[in-house]
Formats: sequence, structure tokens, C-alpha cells
Amino acid sequence: MNVILQVLFSPRKAFGELKQVNKFPAMALIILLSLLAVNLILMVPITSKITTLMLSRSSMPIPEEQLERSLNMLYNLRYLQVIGGVFSSAISLFLLALLLYIITLIAKPALDYVKSFTIVVYSYFALLIGGLVNTGILYFKGMDAITNPFEIAFTGLNVFTTMEKAGGGLYTFLSLVNPFQLWFVILLCIGLKAFTEIKFTKALIISILFWLITVIFPVASIIFSEATMQRAGIM
Repeated sequence: MNVILQVLFSPRKAFGELKQVNKFPAMALIILLSLLAVNLILMVPITSKITTLMLSRSSMPIPEEQLERSLNMLYNLRYLQVIGGVFSSAISLFLLALLLYIITLIAKPALDYVKSFTIVVYSYFALLIGGLVNTGILYFKGMDAITNPFEIAFTGLNVFTTMEKAGGGLYTFLSLVNPFQLWFVILLCIGLKAFTEIKFTKALIISILFWLITVIFPVASIIFSEATMQRAGIM
């Protein structure tokens, strides 16, 4: 845990020491996935509220009994959803490490996959903290404050607009422009510089490119979901 805190608040020194150790970050990965599981468990009632909102806005009215049965089924499957979420997060981390490895391979700094995975795992704690903070804000505001299933992010530039004004794609992108994503990019940059000894400018460009590629997927997913829901008459 001390290494994680050092990476978050003294990254140059921490990544320098991790470079010397050069081993698979198994313990950091376990801690990260455990905390992600905690956040997913905390999100269960919020997910239920979002599901209720989406079903209630359907163009085809759903009887109350059927709606209640659906929500009860989702609640009973909450632990399976958490396990699935943790598993998908683990897969995502390995894929993100592969993406970073490929980008650095093209840019030609000396970075192997284990080092790439180490940088991604430790840097990801910044995003985890952001997720926990956002969940805390949702609880503080209360379930009744959730009136739009897409407007549940409160740490980014999206707070200055609405889904209706910006559109799904832009709104999602703005939600990802937040201090925790910036923290993540900075940690990636410092980690790359420490592990490869490349210039700071080059490490920063690689980190920004990596971030831009990763945000394409959630933005595209929201655009697709929005279009699908509109065709179904839900929005």
C-alpha cells in the first residue's frame, strides 16, 4: 500500500524504485481490483435507479409488477454483476497495457509488456479515486437527484452543460475531462519517463495519445446507445 501512495503523491521516486524491482505488480493489481469491487457494490442501488428511469421512459409502458420483478432480479444478481465488472476491469487493464506497449513500440522507447502493465496499474489508482469520489457525490446528492440516466458524472467539465444541450458524445467526453483523468495522464507520463528515460515531451505526447484512444470507446458507446434508445422510443 505504501508503494501505491508513493506513486500517487511522489511518482518520480516511486516509479524509479519500481523500475529497479521490475516484477509483475500482483499485489497492486489485487488491491486495485478489490477497491473497484467496492465501488461496484456501492453503485448497485444507483444502477437500479438508472434502470428504473430507463424502463419508465420506454415508449411501451411496462406494468408495475413486471418492472418490480425485473428490478428484483437485477438486485438478486448484483454480486454476479460485481464479479463480472471486476473481471471486465481486469481484462481492460491487460488490454490497456497492451495498447500502451504498442504505442511505445511505435515510438521506439525501450518498454516491455510487464513494465507497461506496471505503469497502467499504478496510474489507474487515480481513476479509481475519481470513481469513488463520484460515487460519494451521488450518495450525497441522493437517489432522487438522479433524473437522467446519463447525467451521473460530477467531476468533469460536463457539469457546466446538460445532455440535451451538448449531445451524448460531447457530454461523455466532457465528463472524462476531469482532475482524475489529468492525474492519470500525468502519472502515465512520469512512469514512461522513469521506465524508458525518454524526454518528458515525448512521454507526454505518448500519454495524451494513449488517453485520447481510450476515451474514444466510451464516447462511441454512448453515441451508439443514444441512437439505439431513440430508435426504440426510450429517449
